[in-house]
This record gives sequence, C-alpha cells and structure tokens, in this order.
Amino acid sequence: MRRYLLKRLAGMIPLLFGITIISFGIMHVAPGEPVVIGQEFNPKVSAEDINRLRTYYGLDKPLYEQYWN
Repeated sequence: MRRYLLKRLAGMIPLLFGITIISFGIMHVAPGEPVVIGQEFNPKVSAEDINRLRTYYGLDKPLYEQYWN
C-alpha cells in the first residue's frame, strides 16, 4: 500500500508541472496583451503607464523567467 501511494505521489509531480506549462502557454497564445486590454476600459492610460505595468507584472521578461516568477 505504501509503495502504491509513493508511486502515485511521484506521478503527480510531472502531471502538475505539465498542467502549469499548458495553462501558461494558453495564456500567452490568447489574443491581446493583458496590459493593453486594460487600456480599453480607461483611455486616459498613457504609454508610460503601460510600460510601467509591463515591468511590474514581468511581461517584459523572457518566457522562462515569466514562468518561474
């Protein structure tokens, strides 16, 4: 019984990793950029504000850094 549980728990690690990679990929393939979509609701947002938000949320970093952060 203990061996079965350890085997199931060990199998959960790659499964969770795969799920997070798939959901991260779906979010990046989705049309539109999250920061620019927010601008549609408030047209007073400047380009400087958009760049500040990109930096704040880490959207200006490479994909591997975005995934790990």
